[in-house]
Amino acid sequence: MHKPAMEGGLPFRARFGVEHKGKDLLAAKGVTMPKSKADGGYAEFKDVVEGRNWKTDLSDKTFREALGKGMAPYGNARARMVVWTFPDPVPIHREPIHTPRPDLIKDYPTYKDKEVHFRCPTPFESVQGGNVCENFPLILTTGRVVQHMGGGAETRGNKWLSELAPEMYAEVNPETANDYALQEGDWIWVESPQGGKIKIKVKRTERVDKSTIFLPYHWGAVFEGVSKVDKFPEGTAPYVVGESANTVTNYGYDIVTQMQETKTGLCRISKA
Repeated sequence: MHKPAMEGGLPFRARFGVEHKGKDLLAAKGVTMPKSKADGGYAEFKDVVEGRNWKTDLSDKTFREALGKGMAPYGNARARMVVWTFPDPVPIHREPIHTPRPDLIKDYPTYKDKEVHFRCPTPFESVQGGNVCENFPLILTTGRVVQHMGGGAETRGNKWLSELAPEMYAEVNPETANDYALQEGDWIWVESPQGGKIKIKVKRTERVDKSTIFLPYHWGAVFEGVSKVDKFPEGTAPYVVGESANTVTNYGYDIVTQMQETKTGLCRISKA
């Protein structure tokens, strides 16, 4: 908010309307960017003649009009502290479907099952519980690395990026690696409660704690230890291949977006 709009200074979006239950959702007077022609809050810009707003106006007329006035095209609103359209208007903790602390489920249960959720029946509460962590004692999380993007279909087809990050791996804390008699570069199986398993190399690092295994999610073309490179059309195979982390991510879906659970789950490891 301390910079003009043309220099990157932008406010909270007015995407939820201008009022809710009689309360003004727009910014208060004086809360605006420098050089703005509006003092305080305002709704998103619309083309009243054509009936389009800044998002659907392909001519960019409304966008340019807003910036020409030193204003954000999407309006200037207050921070939305209570999200009345979410199941939890104010965020609360809910234990993952597969949790390392089943004793916490009673106090922090997941959501009720949904018979129709994005056109699909989606279990939540009915599949949470039990002592899955007894057989799958390690926390599993996945994420990205600098050299690759998404599933790696594009970046693993780039020989320079493939040279920088050539292998799929599991980050394992040195203390955990010692418990399993694992050295740097050893092959291990990582298994999920759903039965999926992947064969990958160990990367000993203190970037994860002793309860956690981290997997990058950019690899593919290997499934449960078996290369599938021969399935690619001639000349299309990537430079590097590896197991897909999503083979072992756990069951679970975000109740708002229906995105799959990729950050929290359980797994077990063994020497391959």
